[in-house]
Amino acid sequence: MSAKNTLNLRARLQSGLQGFMAGRRSESGAVAVMFALSLLVLTPMVLGAVDTYQNNNQRGQLQDALDAATLFAARSRATTTEGVDLIGDTALKANLILPEGSMLIRSDFVLTPANTVEAVAEVTPAGIAPGLWPHPNLRAGATVTRAVDRLEVALVLDNTGSMSGTKISTLKVAAKNLIDTLQTASQRSTEANPLKISLTPFSMTVRVQGTTQTNTYDPATHSGPGIPGWLDPQGVSHARLGAGFDIFDVQTDRFALLKQMNNTPWEGCVEARPRPYDIQDTAPSAGSPDTLFIPFFWPDEPDASAGFYGYPNDYLSDGVTSPNWQVREQNSAKYVTAPAVGRQTGSGYQLGPNGGCSLQPMIRLTSNFAALKSAIDGMVAVGDTNIPLGLMWGWHTLSPNAPLSDGAAYGTENLRKVIILMTDGENTMGDPGSNSEQNRSYYSGLGYIWQGLLGIFSGSSSTRTQTMDARLSALCQNIKGKDITLFTVRVEVRSGASSVLQNCASSRDKYYDVQDVSQLSAAFEAIAGSIDTLHISH
Repeated sequence: MSAKNTLNLRARLQSGLQGFMAGRRSESGAVAVMFALSLLVLTPMVLGAVDTYQNNNQRGQLQDALDAATLFAARSRATTTEGVDLIGDTALKANLILPEGSMLIRSDFVLTPANTVEAVAEVTPAGIAPGLWPHPNLRAGATVTRAVDRLEVALVLDNTGSMSGTKISTLKVAAKNLIDTLQTASQRSTEANPLKISLTPFSMTVRVQGTTQTNTYDPATHSGPGIPGWLDPQGVSHARLGAGFDIFDVQTDRFALLKQMNNTPWEGCVEARPRPYDIQDTAPSAGSPDTLFIPFFWPDEPDASAGFYGYPNDYLSDGVTSPNWQVREQNSAKYVTAPAVGRQTGSGYQLGPNGGCSLQPMIRLTSNFAALKSAIDGMVAVGDTNIPLGLMWGWHTLSPNAPLSDGAAYGTENLRKVIILMTDGENTMGDPGSNSEQNRSYYSGLGYIWQGLLGIFSGSSSTRTQTMDARLSALCQNIKGKDITLFTVRVEVRSGASSVLQNCASSRDKYYDVQDVSQLSAAFEAIAGSIDTLHISH
């Protein structure tokens, strides 16, 4: 009730009392006396009810103003109770409108060791008849948990062929806006480099680094400039399964073959590790070949000119006359000339050992937001969908363990790790679809299906998807087990179950099912806001 309404009510009551007093002198004095006596009982009750309503209303206004002031103080860069108190008190006085007769007699804002801002405020009530119905002072309290001081965020973004056109252009805008939002929020932190972000574009593989030349590679030591030590150039983990499980007839150094092929560069893509390391962040170790990463190398496939039709990546002469497709494909002695230039038949990938590895390279955890946005602008849509491999490398970017070791240690105080996974499709391991093609899959970050990296050696499209989904689900559990917050975004998926991505998210509210790509930016903004949210408790 406003001060003006309170005065009007007082005037009306006073006028009424005067009228009734005049009635005592009338001929109907007896009735007037009875009425006046009733009024003496009713008036305090009415005044008390009005007081109660007004005080409840005033208490609500006090709580709203205190909530806003506490949030404002928590979002500030103040690092002491004195600083927080000054900011909060100023904001409270600016927002709080008191009725006539009320006064703010206390407001305290305290920054606790738990990084929360605790506030309390107290005002005197503005009663109509405080002498008749005295009321205690009105109090309100609020607690806001401040944003964590440091944040590590991994963007794991689907760059598969189905993302071409409007989808990928919309994704670029949404991802860059999200970076801007988080960067602005991070400016409230008092920490150095409070925000770091990584970018992992994925399709059927992940490009962990840019083009690396092979002309100075040393086959004798299996090393060279720009070649990470956590790679397994010889494919030992394939060879250990026995003859027939590697893409070559003998254990062969992939980089040595690239060098022999007129110094063909390695474009930076990799295969997934064998189970169980495909979904773990176990550090690579030379003493355990299965923990190392095999460089992506799509072998030359049997010659169409020799009657082997349906093989998409025929870029060299087979060098043998055998009628056996596998003998021709696995012949490691044929890699002595530059690969043919052009596009594969059917898939559209470039010919050669780097076929399908035309993704934008991954960006490791960084606070160089301009470089991140530039890389996002460079994203292209190509290839099938291998969500587990993309998500695993997103996790690697946040992990304190090798191969990257860029993330802070798990459990670091005042640090939050977040992964945002976005995809527009189901897991797939494509098949050229030709009856004469015996690999029964395109080569990818899972090798060929017959190599067993997926955990099966053959199977229909639905069987492959189900197997990859199972690995994805287990991977998500492993990530969440490290206290990493996982957001998942599913864009314009018209078929297939949503339960895999929904269950992957840290909670149901962290799963976004975007039915139209035009809504993607709104979803990303909601995620950015969720990451930066400050919570009020009373």
